[in-house]
Amino acid sequence: MAELQIPHDIELEQYLVGAMLYDPACIGEIADIIKPRFFYNRQYRALCQATLQLWSEDEQKVSLVELIPTLEKEGISPSHVTDLISSVASTGPIRYSTERLKYLAALRAAIREAQDFIQTANGLKAAEDIRLKLNNTATKLATISEATVETETMRSAKEFALQFDNQLEENRAEGKKPGIATGFPDLDKLITSGLEPGTFNVLAGRPSMGKTAFALQLALNISIKQGLPSLFFSLEMPGESLIARMIANFGRIDLQVLKNADFTDDAIFERYTHAIGRVAVDHFVIDDQSGMTLAEMKAKARRMKREQGLSCIFIDYLGLIEGEGKSEYDIVTKNSRGIKNMAKELGVPIICLAQLSRAVEQRQDKRPMMSDLRESGHVEQDADIIAMLYRDEYYNANSEDKGIAEVILAKQRNGPTGSVKLGFNKEHGNFYSLTRREGA
Repeated sequence: MAELQIPHDIELEQYLVGAMLYDPACIGEIADIIKPRFFYNRQYRALCQATLQLWSEDEQKVSLVELIPTLEKEGISPSHVTDLISSVASTGPIRYSTERLKYLAALRAAIREAQDFIQTANGLKAAEDIRLKLNNTATKLATISEATVETETMRSAKEFALQFDNQLEENRAEGKKPGIATGFPDLDKLITSGLEPGTFNVLAGRPSMGKTAFALQLALNISIKQGLPSLFFSLEMPGESLIARMIANFGRIDLQVLKNADFTDDAIFERYTHAIGRVAVDHFVIDDQSGMTLAEMKAKARRMKREQGLSCIFIDYLGLIEGEGKSEYDIVTKNSRGIKNMAKELGVPIICLAQLSRAVEQRQDKRPMMSDLRESGHVEQDADIIAMLYRDEYYNANSEDKGIAEVILAKQRNGPTGSVKLGFNKEHGNFYSLTRREGA
């Protein structure tokens, strides 16, 4: 019989120890799940335990110098730890890596229990002894499995009711909705509770329909006008281009004029200086790294929430999020579910842009439907709100709705569906309420 291989991953353990020392702030992202006993290697187990102890006392104490006593006791070379730290390229995957470490530890525990069962079961003859052994083993295996499941989310209905009542009273006293207002009065009437914490909201449309422009308008309304911290993951467009669009939008400046720095008109330059002064804020954060995974996004969002607060996340767009799967369908399905879980875990609304399929172009009525979402099955199921953009003038040169964009609310889990018409200035990338003057 081949020798049984004990499941473990030394490179994973090296990464986690190195990551905790490379950036002690990331420990806050895994402190709820990581345990020294998860480590197979004795030295890395000791390093994890000492690092967590330092972190619990003071994050600033986590350093190689403070670990010297542990290194000497365990016979670990300081240069080896330095190598572990220098090998860390990013702490983005740290949550995922810790989860994997936990499951490997559980697998080892299950194997140990199975080995004990094999060694003792052969000697059993009495039916009662066999039954007891089976029951005891099953109980121990169930306990091991349960140890991998988070239970801190289990609360009584009384706790949830008290929390709901407190939040309701707070909202009544302050005269506000539980969610974030979009900044468009007619749309806010339709989305009765606003963009609620923990929700997955999809903004879909065909290419060139204005999805990114609308997302940036929402970001302006939320971050600049309401002063709420938000994070914009731009997987397609460089951050500099997003900022140019926001300045053009806020300053009501033709984007081409802005890009060419054509400030021959003093009024335009004055609007530019005012706009860049308003847009240049610390609490609106753009991350334009391409090829990001959802795990990396979650880690970055956790850090922002911890360091400066976080009210809202934008992702542009769903189809560009990296992932594992045999097909685009598999990847989109996993990422769709992941975004829903990420919104709940972080307690903020996520607005994720999505492409519509070419099926729209083949119909006489080009208004989009939920079934037009690419790989739509799980997106339709997971999303709390699905909004779709439609501009009739894009398809019809003689349209009576020139300069008009329709926001079609195809799904709202806790409210009605419907549509709202907004004004759209293509040169500025500006959406505005038709019941108010542009820019009001």
